[in-house]
Amino acid sequence: MPDPDAVAAVRAAVDAMLPPTDGRPGAADLGVERHVVEQAEGAMQGSTELMAALLNAFADGVRSGVPFAELSREERVTVLRTMYADEAQDIRDVVDTIQIFALGGMYSEWSTFDPKTRSLQRPDSWDDVGYHGPVDRIPDYRVDV
Repeated sequence: MPDPDAVAAVRAAVDAMLPPTDGRPGAADLGVERHVVEQAEGAMQGSTELMAALLNAFADGVRSGVPFAELSREERVTVLRTMYADEAQDIRDVVDTIQIFALGGMYSEWSTFDPKTRSLQRPDSWDDVGYHGPVDRIPDYRVDV
């Protein structure tokens, strides 16, 4: 498992990207940072620490000496926008990685699927976006879990 401070930085990023809205839980409320970390680490070990290091480096430009996770939500949004406007594609890719995996965790079955019992509760987010859910007669869901 990555360093807890690195995970906290990713949690702060998903909270800035997908905050609670209209009484619905945000990404941090659903623990979506775990999905981001699982996916990123699955692609490249150490990527969570890399993402956190970059978030913290850019946070210094918003409020010197303060880690990204300790910035206000508005300040974190500023950091993410600054990173996304950076001329280096690698920096923009870090923001994209967090955002794509955060959206996947937020709007997929990830937050309500129990791999131990192989049971799936319908996520509220499916109703929010008008998704009807899995289709009958489709092979078992995530047999690889």
